[in-house]
Amino acid sequence: MLKLRERNVWLGRAAANKAEAIRTVGRAMVESGFIEPGYIDSMLQREQVAATYLGSGIAIPHGLPAARHLVRATGIVVVQFPDGVAWADGERARVAVGIAARSDEHLQVLANLTGVLGDASAADRLARTSDPGEVIAALNGGASAPAAPQAVAPAGGSSIEVSSPSPHGLHARPATALVDVAKRFRAEIAVRHGEKTANGKSLVALLGLGAVGGARLTVSAAGDDAAAALEALGAAFAGGLGEAAAPQAPQAAPARPDRAPAAHDRAPAAAPLDYEGRVVAGISASPGLVEGPAWAFQRERIAVTETAADPAVQHRRLDQALAGAAVDLQQLHDELSKKAGAAKAAIFKAHLELLEDPDLVAVAHTRIDAGHSAGWAWRKVYEEGAGSLSRLDDPLLAARAADLRDVGRRVLRFLADSIESAASLPSHPVVLLADDLSPSDTAKLDPKQVLGLCTSVGGATSHTAIIARSLDIPAVVAAGPAALDVEDGEACILDGDAGVLVVRPTARDRARAEVRREQVLERREAERLDRFKPAITRDGRRVEVVANIGAPGEAQQAVDAGGEGVGLMRTEFLFLKRESPPSEDEQAEAYTTMVRALNGLPIILRTLDIGGDKHVPYLSMPAEGNPFLGVRGVRLCLAREDLFRTQLRAIFRASREGPVRLMYPMISMVEELAKAMEITEEVRREIGADPIEIGIMIEVPSAVMIADRLAREVSFFSIGTNDLTQYVLAMDRQHPTLASQADGLHPAVLRMIELTASAARQAGIWVGACGGIAGDPAGTVVLAGLGLVELSVSIPSIAATKALLRGITMAGAEDIARRALACGTAAEVRALVQGAQGVAA
Repeated sequence: MLKLRERNVWLGRAAANKAEAIRTVGRAMVESGFIEPGYIDSMLQREQVAATYLGSGIAIPHGLPAARHLVRATGIVVVQFPDGVAWADGERARVAVGIAARSDEHLQVLANLTGVLGDASAADRLARTSDPGEVIAALNGGASAPAAPQAVAPAGGSSIEVSSPSPHGLHARPATALVDVAKRFRAEIAVRHGEKTANGKSLVALLGLGAVGGARLTVSAAGDDAAAALEALGAAFAGGLGEAAAPQAPQAAPARPDRAPAAHDRAPAAAPLDYEGRVVAGISASPGLVEGPAWAFQRERIAVTETAADPAVQHRRLDQALAGAAVDLQQLHDELSKKAGAAKAAIFKAHLELLEDPDLVAVAHTRIDAGHSAGWAWRKVYEEGAGSLSRLDDPLLAARAADLRDVGRRVLRFLADSIESAASLPSHPVVLLADDLSPSDTAKLDPKQVLGLCTSVGGATSHTAIIARSLDIPAVVAAGPAALDVEDGEACILDGDAGVLVVRPTARDRARAEVRREQVLERREAERLDRFKPAITRDGRRVEVVANIGAPGEAQQAVDAGGEGVGLMRTEFLFLKRESPPSEDEQAEAYTTMVRALNGLPIILRTLDIGGDKHVPYLSMPAEGNPFLGVRGVRLCLAREDLFRTQLRAIFRASREGPVRLMYPMISMVEELAKAMEITEEVRREIGADPIEIGIMIEVPSAVMIADRLAREVSFFSIGTNDLTQYVLAMDRQHPTLASQADGLHPAVLRMIELTASAARQAGIWVGACGGIAGDPAGTVVLAGLGLVELSVSIPSIAATKALLRGITMAGAEDIARRALACGTAAEVRALVQGAQGVAA
């Protein structure tokens, strides 16, 4: 008889709607080996013919009879949606039993389900249980597994003792991580620090505790899942709630892989100048020295009425405003993530938590019930919360008041009766002055128009400062009211290195600042002029520096920037932002254009790498709970041979125009490589093209561990350090609290790279890197020292990377690499490279 097994039970899932839920069930069936992916479409079609909702929160999605040929094996899966999914006629399904049937073996399961349907408490247990064994017992027809004991918490509930994360305590990022964990449970959760107690699901309340690093906290929970909640919360605190043990000094501008390293990335900051003009002293928040006219930033005035006649209307207005602000914040997060990386964009993830804070929202609705307008009630709530935060002794926690005001004003704009004096900038570049800039204000700044910025309040650890550094805008914060006592258009120098604003600088001030600025420009100009010189170290070892590109026009830009070819062409650009896949001719034309632009320089075309963080609606890929571990890269190519073969034909056609290399992404097993190469060879023979070099990306630990075996089959390896880092460290590189720790210079990642390079050498093939740390100055040195002979970097980084390599010895780089492998943290590796004086000897 058909039996349900533990691997076929997926608990605790969520879906926005029925279609998404069915795709989740379908994915479980595909991964269980029961169906082909195409069967999922039939399951969706079945719902249009007849709803599959049985009752008591249980649905049985399955396909139409005509799709039985897509069933690999008869089987069932169970997917639990504890929060429920709207299914049919106002009913919500909490348990979905996916059925793949070639015969009638599944009927006994339906019979067992009928028994559950007649027992509302049994159905409810299935929808809430965290024990797959209970589901298995119910559907396999065995004795019903007893329900998990429902612990009745005593007064105050159960509790655990924990420590606030070091070094900065329970500030925005760790508090956001805590809320994320707490919201997974139904239990009421409270966190006590001294005499203060906060709702564990309220970000504002947690910040209000003022818990500094190492402070003792009591976490209590009451409810049916209190024990599980406390266990999860204890583990989260033990892991530091995503906080790094030793953050970088605020003055250090993080190296950014998406631009050429600035002088301050690679050299100590210059000594402060002795200015003669009026000096307004603050704190250095972002390095750099600029000169230009001052301009005061004026934020708009939002007017709201105090009272309103219809509370029901005001409740709806507030809910709509909150939803609109959430959309805005998500867009800001996505935009900043592209410009400055996921770690910087995580600020707006914390803002989303503030927006959903249950205490804030509840108090606002209470004030609406008392006769106030939605706008007045909301403004009162967030201003009071911000005021409480600003009075905290810890400056890092007090700085979060600006974040709450930013979120509050974002919602208030949707509730405004009128908005006066909208913020604007002049048409010429300026040094921006403000009492404080919200993170969203800062994220919108255009570095071409904003030369630098100075605020009267804030701190070097504020989110505004972090974003300013990520955008390469020099910044000074905490300069006091004097920063605002400057007329628009008045000449000034902003020295982000020294942390000062110089108003009405003298001729001598300008001359000396100009000398320093010229030194930086000269260095960059020298790099530009030498960009076509090969990157040969001082002891005669060459490293090729090539470009990462994602569009045909960038091929010529790479050549003009000094690139020695293209080390990574992301071909998926042709597949995104459209309603159907590109034709063979369209692809061939695009690839050929790039090959011709390179004029004999090599180009590596990576086959389609869709999945993970790239979604293509027309491919009808089922939603995945963890897309980075799902059908992506070469897995999709093998699942969709039609797309793969079309792309291969286009690539081989382009190879007739110049040196083309082919690269498969996300190879994790020998079988994948063998199948991909088999298909590739079949296509090559069909086209009648000459053989070309074929390589693979090393992005997952399994590929590293069998690199010696994989190396026998290919011509080269290219290490994708971004993905390799997230898979080795088990840290999503887009995670709001963990992304900042996902550093490619972590010794664990470097050891993986060293193993890969060693396997390549033994097999006689070459190895390069195309991830972010290839263009990071510290990464450049370490990767070269580990034996990589090609570094593929962003176009703006080419000249500086080549100049850096020409200034070092390979012997020195190899010594640093050996010592880096023995380090314990990424911070130690970076300190090692920065402090190594002999690397250029």
